[in-house]
Amino acid sequence: MILFPYYRNAGSDDAFSRTQEIQDMRRLASGEIADLLAEQQTSMSEVQDQNEANRGIEAQISRIRKKMADIKTQLAEEPVPVPEPVEEIIEEPEPEALTAGVEFSILGLATEKKSFVIVVDMSGSMLSYTDLMIKSVLEVLDPLNESNEFAIIGYQGNPSPVLWNYPESGGLAQGTAENLQAATDFTRSLARRFAGSTPTHYAVMSAMQYPADAIILMSDGEPDNAPGFIVQDITGLNRFENKEIHTVAIGDYTQNRGLVMFLQTLAIQNGGDFVGVSR
Repeated sequence: MILFPYYRNAGSDDAFSRTQEIQDMRRLASGEIADLLAEQQTSMSEVQDQNEANRGIEAQISRIRKKMADIKTQLAEEPVPVPEPVEEIIEEPEPEALTAGVEFSILGLATEKKSFVIVVDMSGSMLSYTDLMIKSVLEVLDPLNESNEFAIIGYQGNPSPVLWNYPESGGLAQGTAENLQAATDFTRSLARRFAGSTPTHYAVMSAMQYPADAIILMSDGEPDNAPGFIVQDITGLNRFENKEIHTVAIGDYTQNRGLVMFLQTLAIQNGGDFVGVSR
């Protein structure tokens, strides 16, 4: 009798290949699981680090809050300073006009002098400003009284210089009611004599001879002589006389720069003021 070992049928060749494939898939899955477990471990480590960082931030916030509480407590314990009294601001009254408190004023001119010579341009161009000239001279006369002395000189070139004077006898008149009325009539009479040129230099030099403290020159145009020469000559003489010389531009003076410059310079260099009087 011959005996043989028994072997169980392992299946077909296809079954063996399938088994091999399943084993490969298992090994692959095991590798992926290992990778996922490693990633999980890494993520858990990062989460732990973040938690530790958050705990550090919370600790810092807690310390800052405690410092703020301490500062508030310290501020509450500090005494409240009493504010110093504030000085009450009292509005100052509006300043009085430039002419307030002075002896004489006209359209912004002001002086403490008591005696005056009014020098009036009577050239032909003044015909256009007759009423304005009369009004301006009368405004000069209006505040005068017996404490004042005055004179009026009207001047023109016809063609030589011609002067018309009040008082006719020369010198100064006292500011009585009678003399002021006579001066008013004289001023109105000048309007009928406007003619000729403008010998301003001659007229002001004549006014310098009067024993007055101030001269008021009224004109509507540039003088016959060079303005610069007139200013220099009169100012040089006035260093010894020490008279105030005020000037008034009559009419459309804004259109005549030469007149304005002449009158302003003459006034400034001789202690006076300049104003313009228009229609």
